[in-house]
Amino acid sequence: MDVADTDHPLRTAGAVEPVAGRSRLSASFPGLLAGLAGFGTLAGLMATGQAALPAAGALTLAGGLALWSARRAGDNAAALARSEAALRQAQSELAWMRARARDFTAASPGWFWETGADHRYLTLSDRLGILLRCDPGSVFGESLLDLGALVDDEATWGEYRADIEAGRPFRDLEVSFEGVDGRDLVLRLSAVPVRDADGRFHGYRGCGIDATAETLALVEARFMQAVVHDAIDSVSEGFVLFSADGRLLICNEQYRRAYPTIADLLTPGRSFAEILRAAAERGGYEGEGDIGAWVEQRLTRHLQHSAPVDGRLSDGRWYRISEHATGTGGVVKILMDITELKTREEELAGQTARLKQSVTALRESELRYRQLVELAPYGIVIWDRSAIRFANGAAAAILGLTADALEGLSLASFLEDGDALEATFATAAEGEQPRLECNALRPDGERRRLEVGASPAIHGGGPAVLLVLNDITDRRRVEGELQRAQKMEAVGRMAGGIAHEFNNMLTAIGGFARLAERNPADPDRVLTCVQEIAKASERAAALTGQLLDFSHRRVTDEREVVAIAPLVRDLRVFLKPLLSAGIDVAIQAGDEDAPQEAYALVNPVTLNQALLNLALNGRDAMPHGGTLTIALTVETPDDAFFARHRGLKPGRYVAIRVTDQGGGVPAAIRDRIWEPFFTTKEPGKGTGLGLWMVYGTAQQAGGAVELEGEEGRGAIFALFLPAVDPPAAPAGLDPLHVAEGEGAVILLVDDEDSVRRYLRLVLEEAGCTVVEASDGQEALERYDDAGGLFDAVVSDVSMPRMNGLELARALETRNQLLPILFLTGYASRETAAGLTAQEGRQIVMKPVAPERLLHALRDLLAL
Repeated sequence: MDVADTDHPLRTAGAVEPVAGRSRLSASFPGLLAGLAGFGTLAGLMATGQAALPAAGALTLAGGLALWSARRAGDNAAALARSEAALRQAQSELAWMRARARDFTAASPGWFWETGADHRYLTLSDRLGILLRCDPGSVFGESLLDLGALVDDEATWGEYRADIEAGRPFRDLEVSFEGVDGRDLVLRLSAVPVRDADGRFHGYRGCGIDATAETLALVEARFMQAVVHDAIDSVSEGFVLFSADGRLLICNEQYRRAYPTIADLLTPGRSFAEILRAAAERGGYEGEGDIGAWVEQRLTRHLQHSAPVDGRLSDGRWYRISEHATGTGGVVKILMDITELKTREEELAGQTARLKQSVTALRESELRYRQLVELAPYGIVIWDRSAIRFANGAAAAILGLTADALEGLSLASFLEDGDALEATFATAAEGEQPRLECNALRPDGERRRLEVGASPAIHGGGPAVLLVLNDITDRRRVEGELQRAQKMEAVGRMAGGIAHEFNNMLTAIGGFARLAERNPADPDRVLTCVQEIAKASERAAALTGQLLDFSHRRVTDEREVVAIAPLVRDLRVFLKPLLSAGIDVAIQAGDEDAPQEAYALVNPVTLNQALLNLALNGRDAMPHGGTLTIALTVETPDDAFFARHRGLKPGRYVAIRVTDQGGGVPAAIRDRIWEPFFTTKEPGKGTGLGLWMVYGTAQQAGGAVELEGEEGRGAIFALFLPAVDPPAAPAGLDPLHVAEGEGAVILLVDDEDSVRRYLRLVLEEAGCTVVEASDGQEALERYDDAGGLFDAVVSDVSMPRMNGLELARALETRNQLLPILFLTGYASRETAAGLTAQEGRQIVMKPVAPERLLHALRDLLAL
């Protein structure tokens, strides 16, 4: 606040001081003269005897009064002089106080202000304008209540506003805003109310300071404090900091986890003695005697900062505990988890003890040592990480050289990927004990399978590695034979189940055929029997197709429109011999006589394999039995499904769900089950490719696969395939014509009479002329006899004397453009590729329907 530079009243009072002195003298002087005159007259009369006694008394009284008046006037003048002196002193002190206030104002870093009873500003010192570099009113407004716009927190302003409206003093009202120069300013205001003698409120007088630097420093300090706390919480060691008076300042979570019984007490402000006593009362003190003495002892050790000590804390783990003094007299305590180190030390201690015992025994009897080592059934090698220094007879026999010849040679020269294995074995010298399998390469080229265990050893006073070699070549061969035997057993079980199903089908086929023969005059009965025979043959064909899928003997990976319901239903027959006796299979794919609505564009081979993989996974998830359910539905997934699979088109999907009653898939691995080679099965019981292949099948068909269900309630694998329209109904057996409408002349070759007769009837019904042959040699004879006048050849692949491929090569020398249609019930992809490598050749899998046969021939003849 600016202090007005006005003259003190005492300055004018001093100027009249001489006049005042003269006034006092003139005021007392007449009275004094009158008194003296009176006394002089009285004395003269009395001396001459002329004055009477009453007159003398009157004169005396008059003189006394004159003297009293003179004295009274002198006292009044002296009092007036003292008052004037006091006034001058007060005015001087007021001037000094005003100068002092001006000095304080000039030296103060803040500014001063004053308001009226309506809180409107009366005074704002010039320093505020200098600080703001603008008119203060443009920032502070006209009233103290306008400061609310500059307070960030509404609740805080509400409290200050209540104080202001009530006329109460307030302190440190903080306002913040952006200055005219772009700086962020923080100002802090304090004030006291001004009241009169009656207590009436007349406004505020206050001051303000610039708190910008302080606030920025506080923000920076808090930021650095947060960074320090975050860094301390990020370290792997437990950390705690106590102040010089033993109060806890900082404690990270690692430290609290080490002391679970007192973790609730490890908060800032707690004293170390209080924490120690609580730890003792909660079980940390296991000794006998006074707990207080134990607490005092720990306090002493805490302050002495002795060397680190190792101990097992209440969380059951081992820690290396270090205490260090800080520069301010506090104490830092650090806990390093050494549980693994202790475990390794114990292991090493045990190994060292055993090794010492072995060395002692060997020193006592060198002969016993030789017998023990040389007669051991395992190979023993000492390797100093540069060369072999010792090998017993068993090791020499395994590696294919004498023991003397092995010494000094490199270990890597005897092992496949030897450099990497040497690096692994070298860790044993530092206390590790790796155990692994590898291949040994003998000088004669023979490969042996070894199981190698490495342990630390000493050779020549330095660290070395003791290798124990176990030749497991024969064991692995026997295990492989056992696995093959188990596989053959599974194949045998499957073959038995398939034979049972084929017998059922053959029973149906033969039975209905006999029934048709018994009453051929009844066309309805014959038609019914023929239809049932066709159904049984179709089921047999589907079972054969599944066998081919299982053995990977399909000749193509191309997709085709497949009726999913029959494919799913046929799984029951194929899965029966593969599942254990305690597992039931429930197929939910609709009634066989119901309309087939579930069609998808897929490769039936890979789809069959995918469903087989899911079924076998479900079997493995139920070692104690249960129900494996395969359900088929046609549905339109919700929007969430398409949000998860953004590449799929909305619409109807064929959903195949394979459900087991096992333990389900843990949530921790749900995102990884589709990865190639990821498996939770034991080594040798799974490759980790099953679910990956299922995922690939869904992707190939333009669909998706998901894992449904919750952990602990079984697993549900849902395969979604885009639904397509069913294929058009097959056309009738239209005539098969060549140029000019003539019927085609076909050379038919098959070693099975029944198959040949069936094919001949189909071709003749289509208007073809058919010449038969039972094998390749007979076909060549028929070809030559007819002069090669054939439009196409339909030939089986597997035939005696000359097979289909040999026949094709022979016919190629006669007519390179002759179309050939191969029929086969069993052919690998490589064989199929060889048969169709030349243009004008196709291959069709048996059993072949009449429509399929004629369609393939039409395609060949149209080329």
